[in-house]
Amino acid sequence: MSKYALIWAIAIVSAQVSFTGNTETRIGESSNGFYYNETLINTNLQYDAFTNWIQLEYSDPPELGRRINGVRKLRLEYENGPITLKLGDLYEIWGRGLVLNSVDDQPIDRDTGIRGLSARYTTESFTGQFITGRADIRQSTIYALDYNTRTHNYHLTYNLYGLAMNKLLGNHELGASFLQSLEQHPVNTFPVDTLEVKNQLTSINYSVTQPSFDFYAEYIMNQSFTFAEDRWERHKDGRGLYSNLNLYLKLFSLNLEYINYHFGDFDPFSRWNMVDNYGYYQPYQNPPIAMHIHENVLMNRISHQTDFNNEVGFKAEFMGSLAENIEFLAIFSQSNRTHTWLMNEDYSWRQQERLSFFPSFEPAAMPFKDFYGELTFNLLQNNLYLKLGYADSKDITDLLQNTLTDTSQTLTYSIASAKTFPLNISYTLGNGWSVDAKLELQWLQKGYWWFEKRNNVIVADSLMSIFLNDEGKRVDHEKNSFISLSIAKSPKWSVTFTTDQASIKEAFGDKESIVNPLEKLLGVDQEKNWVNVEFVYHITSSMRLSLMYGSLKGGLLCTNGVCRIIEPFDDGFKLGLTTVF
Repeated sequence: MSKYALIWAIAIVSAQVSFTGNTETRIGESSNGFYYNETLINTNLQYDAFTNWIQLEYSDPPELGRRINGVRKLRLEYENGPITLKLGDLYEIWGRGLVLNSVDDQPIDRDTGIRGLSARYTTESFTGQFITGRADIRQSTIYALDYNTRTHNYHLTYNLYGLAMNKLLGNHELGASFLQSLEQHPVNTFPVDTLEVKNQLTSINYSVTQPSFDFYAEYIMNQSFTFAEDRWERHKDGRGLYSNLNLYLKLFSLNLEYINYHFGDFDPFSRWNMVDNYGYYQPYQNPPIAMHIHENVLMNRISHQTDFNNEVGFKAEFMGSLAENIEFLAIFSQSNRTHTWLMNEDYSWRQQERLSFFPSFEPAAMPFKDFYGELTFNLLQNNLYLKLGYADSKDITDLLQNTLTDTSQTLTYSIASAKTFPLNISYTLGNGWSVDAKLELQWLQKGYWWFEKRNNVIVADSLMSIFLNDEGKRVDHEKNSFISLSIAKSPKWSVTFTTDQASIKEAFGDKESIVNPLEKLLGVDQEKNWVNVEFVYHITSSMRLSLMYGSLKGGLLCTNGVCRIIEPFDDGFKLGLTTVF
């Protein structure tokens, strides 16, 4: 009798238990010494009201980051009616992320998750969440020892707790949140010292939803304290504002976003020094950015890096249909710092002028602006897809000098500007066959702009380009192109050939590019070309194999306003295997 009871119990448990997951293995090696071997395993076990997530990592080493062999992430969740409890690694967003937006962005090795406890109570008109735990956040900075582009060299720890509440009143919603963290902050002293910093973030938000529009606004206040002589002393106050308006017309829609972040004022030489500047913007915030995140490769490499401590900006996005098979998109974004800056006689900086709440292109405030437009066509009974775009961007990345006297002014700054033309064509041949082509052309200017005026007469106003041709002479711009050609047989396989070309020889430290057989076969200059081919094969509907051979250019990789340098990959292979179970 007991034998049949055991079988019956196993059958009941098996019927109530759900087990899913996926694995991803990535291996790569290049002739310039770059090597990685990493495997991620995600498992999700659900039983009744409980869900268990475990992520295992085996990396020796990973493509980016530190070696891990064992459990990387784990979380146990319990959900019963209006109550949800989470214990373990938490990734939460409150509002639009001005107070809390913990993310795990593996392409740039950015992890701002919290290991702790979350308790949420939710009804039709009310949501409340309490969170407490510890965040171990690693970042890369040139202001700490052992900087390199592959592994983070600066580590911060936060013990935090917070509460967020939202109340729905018809079409209107009101919310408030509070988050406090106790931070252990290493600073550049000898020997290295660690400061205790307390950060308090408080926000209120409001939103309304109507058939023809929706609106959201959130205001945040920041207070920070340092611990000295057995008491907490006020260190810095800051604030931030984000708003978003969406208008829904018959054939068109308009999206308007505005940011005004003023957590700290840092001069042009120290604005990115996260080691000596503390108590301002916190890495677990991750608020919105007032710019378009470009899909094309060449525009992403020159993305604007948002200064979350001090930036005012807006984005206007207009989209709609010109005809049944023609759609358009137009985006304009612009931002700058809240003040212009002047250099003193001793080469220190001081704030010159507080600018308006609406951004302008004043060079001494390190502005950025970007326009992007595209047309999308679906032709030949939707068998032909065509997308044509145009981008024009200008970014003053650094202010090097701005001196002003009664009779003269000298202004020098670093600038990057580009005009980019992306084109994407896809054609379905039938019987599962399709071809795809992507072409991006870019004219890029980079250099130092020198402006000088004496006695109201402009004596200099020009760009000194950083680009040199093969003869060592300066040229106004660099011509870049990115071409990708693919052929696929759905649902089994695809082959993609990619070439990435620059008119100017790139320099990445002391390493020189290594020619691969593909580049030799095409007879191209390996110092200005990066060629690769990738084969993707779906072994089953839940198992995907990819193999890439060749070279990758590398460069800047940005997500949500945060950027990281990716090293070039010369004459090597990348192998990937993904399974879902």
